Amino acid sequence: MKKLRTLVIILSVLAAVSLACNLGRRTATPEPTVAVSTEAVESLEEAVEEAFEEAQQTGTIDLEITESQLTSVVAAELEKSGSESIADPQIRLDDGQIQITVQVKATGISAQAKMIMEVSIDGAGRPVFEVVSAGIGPIPLPADLVSEIEARINRAFQEQIDDAAPEMFIESIVIEGGSMRITGRTE
Repeated sequence: MKKLRTLVIILSVLAAVSLACNLGRRTATPEPTVAVSTEAVESLEEAVEEAFEEAQQTGTIDLEITESQLTSVVAAELEKSGSESIADPQIRLDDGQIQITVQVKATGISAQAKMIMEVSIDGAGRPVFEVVSAGIGPIPLPADLVSEIEARINRAFQEQIDDAAPEMFIESIVIEGGSMRITGRTE
């Protein structure tokens, strides 16, 4: 009887300690995966083409891009590049931010990398991307590396816009609820 009582006390203490260790801790609900498809890539290409055709006729630009379209384009580009060190891109668009997560693999180690960006418009009607945070796993990237990434992203977008539509003046970019709406005009 004494042994049974001691066992019940030990189990009760272990249960209490276990509950105390987890108290206040919330298990994060994983976000649903953004679907990747060739149809999403094609629909983005069509939407961009239609936006440019409309801009030529009316002088206004109105383009909406979804999370699925962006994620699919990035996944397709990663596949084309043959890179095995970066995989499983996920792009989320909400609350004025672009959140990008990827799996990074190097020397047998795999971790999730995450970058959050905000975008504004400069006086010339060009997007300016600012990296709000970036890290691999729980480790933030050094500030100089974040600055370099930010500069490369901005340079790449400027080159793309200058090549594709140098006469485009972006008036606003609104990121909300899984999409990014770009409005502007041709000059």
